[in-house]
Amino acid sequence: MAYLRPETTIFMQNNGQPIYSMIEKIAFRKYWGKRKDKNTGKWVKARKSMPFAVCHVTLSSDSDIPVGAKFLIPGYQLRNVTMKGEKILCFHDKYAAEFAQEYGNQWVRRLIAEEELKLMKGEQ
Repeated sequence: MAYLRPETTIFMQNNGQPIYSMIEKIAFRKYWGKRKDKNTGKWVKARKSMPFAVCHVTLSSDSDIPVGAKFLIPGYQLRNVTMKGEKILCFHDKYAAEFAQEYGNQWVRRLIAEEELKLMKGEQ
């Protein structure tokens, strides 16, 4: 998994057309998972968190994806790549990004809205 930092460039191919985006913020989505207890060796329920990159599109060759569109990418789906001497993150085309536009999921819109609200509260 790549190390996620704000203001990092992300490159991805959508239907063979390049899309460049920038990470705005890192958000964590908490969920219940299982882990093995060291003492007993049994599987127990535990809280885990998944890092998500909240991104916005800066350059798009795909007419379906407008510039400025916001989306989420789980951190484990990004890979470090060096392109033209600059370190960027590459999003492999076998995965799908979760956009917050009209064709996005409700939880994506909610997570992006929560992160924007936290940012606004932090500025006050």
